[in-house]
Parts: sequence; C-alpha cells; structure tokens
Amino acid sequence: MKIIRLFEDDMLEYEQEVIGKLGLDATIEVRVSQTEEEIIANARDADVVIAVYEPLTQRVLESLPNLKFVLYRSIGFNSVDLEYATKKNLPVSHLASYCIDEVANYVVAAILMHNRRLHDFNQSIKVDKKWDYQLFPDMRRLSSLTVGLIGFGNIPRLISERLRVFGCRVIAYDPFVDKEVFIQAGVEAVSLEEVFAESDYISCHLPLNEQTKELLDASLFGLATKAPVFINSSRGGVVKEDDLVVALSDGSLSYAILDVVSTEDPDLTTLPFMAMENVLLTPHIAFYSQEAFLHGVRENMKNIQAFLRKDYAHAGIVNLEGLSLNQ
Repeated sequence: MKIIRLFEDDMLEYEQEVIGKLGLDATIEVRVSQTEEEIIANARDADVVIAVYEPLTQRVLESLPNLKFVLYRSIGFNSVDLEYATKKNLPVSHLASYCIDEVANYVVAAILMHNRRLHDFNQSIKVDKKWDYQLFPDMRRLSSLTVGLIGFGNIPRLISERLRVFGCRVIAYDPFVDKEVFIQAGVEAVSLEEVFAESDYISCHLPLNEQTKELLDASLFGLATKAPVFINSSRGGVVKEDDLVVALSDGSLSYAILDVVSTEDPDLTTLPFMAMENVLLTPHIAFYSQEAFLHGVRENMKNIQAFLRKDYAHAGIVNLEGLSLNQ
C-alpha cells in the first residue's frame, strides 16, 4: 500500500516508525502538492493520501485510479468534495481527538488575556509609553460574565471544563448534541441567537461546510447586547468577513481574537483586520504543539490500521453512513 502525504512537515521519520510498530504493509512518501494539477500528477499511484488543506475536488478524485482511502491530518476536512467521495464510495477519515487540548487552551488563554487586558496594557506601556492602571475602567471579574460556545463538540466541552474553575456562566449552541450532554457538563443549551444576545465572550467551533459557510453574519452580530469579544479558532469561512469588520467598527462587537480568516494564506496587505486595533490575529496556530503533531501521526496510522481490518467504526470515517463497505 502506497501512502502519499501532500504537505511538508518534519514527521516522515516518525510516520515510518509508527507504520513499523503497527505492522502496516505500507510505504509513505511526501510529495508536496498545492494545486489540483500537482495532486493529480503526484498522487496518481497513491492508495492513500494524507491532506490538510489541499484541494481534493471531484476532478482530483476522478483522476486518482488507485485511491482507496483519504486521510486528513486535521479535525476539519472541508477541502474535499465529500459528496462526490461518498458517491464514489471513497472513505474520508479525519482526526477526532487531534489537538483538542491545544485549541481548548488557546480559547481559554484568549479569554483570560483579554479579560485582564494583558496585550493592551503591554501595548500601552511599550508603544504609547503610558503607565496607567485605569486605562480600562470597564474591566470585569470573569465570574460575573457569560461565555457562549458555538458548537459543543470535543473542544468546546474541554473549554467548558476549564472555565468551570473561574465561575463564569457558560452557554452553548449545538443542535446535534443531546440535551443530557449539556446537563452533565453544567452548560446551558441555547439557540444561536441567544449566544449572541447573552454572551460577553463568544467562541466559534463550527466546521466549514455548505450549511455553515458565512453563517455568522450581520443578522447575528446585530443581536449582541453586551458588545462581546468574538473568538474564532475553527474556520474563517464560517464568518461573513465583511459583516465582522462592520460589527467591530460600529461597536456591536468590542474585540475579536482570530486564529483563522477567510483564507488559509491571506494577503496581509489587504486583510482588513490588520489596521484594526480591536483585533488580535494569530496565524492559525491554535492546534500547534509538538505533542499534537505526534498525536496526529499516530491517529492517522491507527485509522489506516482500522480501515484495513475493516473496523470502519474506529477508522475516523466521516462519510461512513453513505458508503457501502464490505464488513
């Protein structure tokens, strides 16, 4: 079995080590491919491809005759044409538990940093040369505030656990999660509109798909009554970016902490958030740690092992219900 990884990192030696430990009859090669043409040329002989953001369009999938399994080294899998993959009876797998600790910590760190205004005080001292403890008289105790989570999967559940010690109210929107899960977590299940109307901090954890694309727009930002802080560590495409800029400009939202924007490789000369003092940007690093990279490799290879064993329920396959696989 030939595995082709479509992106560059430093994990090849570890991947080969894990393949050996799991006893997989497989070889792995790195063939960096960013365009449809490059993927078609470089992965034509692949039985398995490993991707993150690379465009696995219908055209690409049609052109890879040996392809039996698609792996994502990420939680998100929005760059694949999932509908066509399912029609082609092609399993697409993702990492269910990858980097959830890191992203949860990023969000909690973002909330704490803003709540205590660490970045802004530092900027005031070092850039404006001001030593003024009263610079932000509206600072509030975190336990008096409400944090709203958009989505209540693995990552926001960890966030709610971490926030419990600070005593703040936590609410969440997720129509796909059973109410009992919210009750057990001590989190209030609310509508998406209520998240914006009631929260002081809002953290987005939506996957990007046709249903969520630009879902967060002016109609929701306009419901905010507390000028909340908006945090996005999921996918930039779930936000209508022009509307977010307006909401941050007119005070509907007071601040944004964005790990993602509308593209994965933005032009910083035209990105509107660059000139906004009430926006803090990081380059999609919420997932990042050495431990997360190692975890991702292990989970990828275990998904391959489960797939080869026909243990499809444990192979991380996101389109399993629509496939006809031999049991």
